[in-house]
Amino acid sequence: MAQTTAERAALTKRLFEVQEEERRALARDLHDEFGQCLTATLAFAGSIESAAAKIDPGVAEDARSIGRVAKRMMTTLRDALARLRSQDLDELGLEACLVQLAASWNAKAGRKAVIHLRLTGDLADLPQTISTSLYRIAQECLTNAMRHGHSKNVYLRVERAVAADGLVALTVEDDGGGDASRLAAASGHGILGIRERIAAFGGSLSISDATKGVRVVARIPLIAVAPAPMKGLALA
Repeated sequence: MAQTTAERAALTKRLFEVQEEERRALARDLHDEFGQCLTATLAFAGSIESAAAKIDPGVAEDARSIGRVAKRMMTTLRDALARLRSQDLDELGLEACLVQLAASWNAKAGRKAVIHLRLTGDLADLPQTISTSLYRIAQECLTNAMRHGHSKNVYLRVERAVAADGLVALTVEDDGGGDASRLAAASGHGILGIRERIAAFGGSLSISDATKGVRVVARIPLIAVAPAPMKGLALA
């Protein structure tokens, strides 16, 4: 049983690694193809608007409309690329990426809540797989809190314990009310993905009521028994 559990955890980790590779490839394709096409569309729309300004105001207005739509699509594309990319973790590290994540939410026009970030302990030398999972968990939790709640404040805390056994904990708490039991029982891909990521490292997830909202705590041990050699498991 222990060997089967270890093999399953190792396979899950590998699946998440493949998922990250696919996200990076998709981000490159979106940037190279859609980014260039949208840039060209904006340039064409601007040229048409300038040429038609004195000749046909109606055509000029249509060109402006095309430009506005293209700009909205560019904004959506940039947000999608920010969610897909994780290579910055390799270059900047987890701390800097979490700071960027919080800042990007706080910079959004018409934001519903303010993200408060607190980092404790040394996060610089965490295993890459754990750093990536913590970042993805933070993304998902913040997205849920900002989009589905009525929060004014969302608190994101990541703490690395100094204890000998080693532990890193990520906490997201909001003041938007909400029902912790409903979130805990949710069967959507977001919560499922969080549970799978944490389980792959032998960690734990708790979802409970906070003073004014919901608190989600993910705990991942940094020292774990190495998984047994995998037999008969392969990825296509």
